[in-house]
Amino acid sequence: MSRLVRRNQMVFDFTKTPLVPPQLPAGYWFVPWSKNLTEAHGNVLHRSFQDDIDGTIFTTFQQVNRCVSLIEMVAQSPSFLPETSLMTATGTPDGLCEYVATIQGLKLSDEIGAVQNVGVLSDYRQQGIGTNLVRAALQAFQNAGLKKVTLEATAENVPAMRMYSGIGFTTFNTYLREIF
Repeated sequence: MSRLVRRNQMVFDFTKTPLVPPQLPAGYWFVPWSKNLTEAHGNVLHRSFQDDIDGTIFTTFQQVNRCVSLIEMVAQSPSFLPETSLMTATGTPDGLCEYVATIQGLKLSDEIGAVQNVGVLSDYRQQGIGTNLVRAALQAFQNAGLKKVTLEATAENVPAMRMYSGIGFTTFNTYLREIF
């Protein structure tokens, strides 16, 4: 049995929308891209989506090894833009760190970038962590001289749609995707 879900293609246009600088809550920080953190990115991606609507649509998210492979594939792409690929971490006074969110970015052309795989662990949602991770990536896209950044989101994922719209992304196309 299959069903259809709506996917929204969205764009952030730096020429029309001012970018609000990222500001994480106290106790959180951004971790820049490092090839050594590929497995950590994949783990966060898997844990973010395994029980989520997007995990139903994209079965890659249901297995950690497939998520790690996805991150490796994105990072090996000629259009990979490492400075837009970050994680958010939090820690304890004894120095233990937990990665709680991930994002990757691509440079599609001299003017257009694409956000890939925004994932925030469920216990850390609704705290501004995802919003500020996307803002940090957007800041890096802007610093790279890009004019627009695109992404896709499942329309039924209301919290994600609200977050992206609140940041300044607008929908420019909607299509139906079949899931089984």
